[in-house]
Amino acid sequence: MKDFQYPYEFEQFKPIIEKLSNTFKYQDEYIKIEIFNGDARKYIQTLHNIDIVYQDAFSSEVNPLLWTVEYFKDISKTLSDDAILTTYSIATPIRLSIYENNFSIYEYKPENSNRITIALNKKEKAEQYKYIDMELKQQRNTSARALYDS
Repeated sequence: MKDFQYPYEFEQFKPIIEKLSNTFKYQDEYIKIEIFNGDARKYIQTLHNIDIVYQDAFSSEVNPLLWTVEYFKDISKTLSDDAILTTYSIATPIRLSIYENNFSIYEYKPENSNRITIALNKKEKAEQYKYIDMELKQQRNTSARALYDS
């Protein structure tokens, strides 16, 4: 990470990147970052009170065990009450896997980027995102299914 040629916009983050490169951890008064290289399913079970999860696993075709209902259940156990889970995946099976763990599903389209999924641990509406009615999706697409471990 420290040898990568980052764009100018990353200049302010160089101390963080260097620390992460050397120790795989960084913490200051506002954030805590850990890089873990290993079995995510086991590692998740050691976490508590997480505020933000960015799910960036390989696709469900390549790495199906990191997109299942059971996996998102493990994640949901680690989250704070007002946590947010976000992922690049907008696929209905993935959203159903998240939804089946009592998340509210939303979509967001950042400027100059693709649509993403936002999942909130709370049931309140998030006006800044487009709400995705997963019940309606299932009614309209009866073959849509969440992903499971087995």
